[in-house]
Amino acid sequence: MYDAYRGPTLVTTASRGGLLGKVFGLLAFSMAFTAVGAFVGLQLGPALAMPATIGMMILSFALSFARQVRVLNLVLMYSLTFLAGIALGGIVMVYVAAGAGAIVLQAAAITAIVTAGMSIYGLTTKRDFSGLMPKLFIAMLVLVAASFVGIFFHATLFQLLIGLAGAVIFSLYILFEVQQTRYAEDTLPNAIIIAVGIYLSIFNLFLSLLRILGIFGGISSRRD
Repeated sequence: MYDAYRGPTLVTTASRGGLLGKVFGLLAFSMAFTAVGAFVGLQLGPALAMPATIGMMILSFALSFARQVRVLNLVLMYSLTFLAGIALGGIVMVYVAAGAGAIVLQAAAITAIVTAGMSIYGLTTKRDFSGLMPKLFIAMLVLVAASFVGIFFHATLFQLLIGLAGAVIFSLYILFEVQQTRYAEDTLPNAIIIAVGIYLSIFNLFLSLLRILGIFGGISSRRD
């Protein structure tokens, strides 16, 4: 799943600590909603993974227009993360049923390490990665197109390349999005947009790594 929008409108440098705290607080609550959604997804099975993913895309579009609407922006954000949990629960169930639960844990661990590394680097480096946004957006569009082709073209090498490209693109998105907390105005709408951007990048990074590890482990899931 790839998110339908990217980032807040960046303005002047402001209250880095305050915005960063808001972003990570929102991410913490989002993970709680994801955990509940994952429990539901595991109970109901993989059939809901695709509808939940489509719902995420719809909500990401809606949030890009409603980010300034108080309460509604939070409702949309947490609804999106709840649906993400349902999607993840269904996808994980496929891997566990195939005897590949270890691959899921490996993908989760690598995702956590990459996320932490990119976040620390984004917050401490003196390099400005704001120029990455146009390039990453184009790369994501190409990845979406390739993934669509991949639905019909199941060659292992092609699927592996999609997974590798996704892992690189969304790792760089995490770097870019975390660094936004240094330059965006300290407002709740900005915090929500940045938090959702980071969340969706982590979500897609995990799916990309799951695809890669699944290929090497002989497991294939068309649901990611």
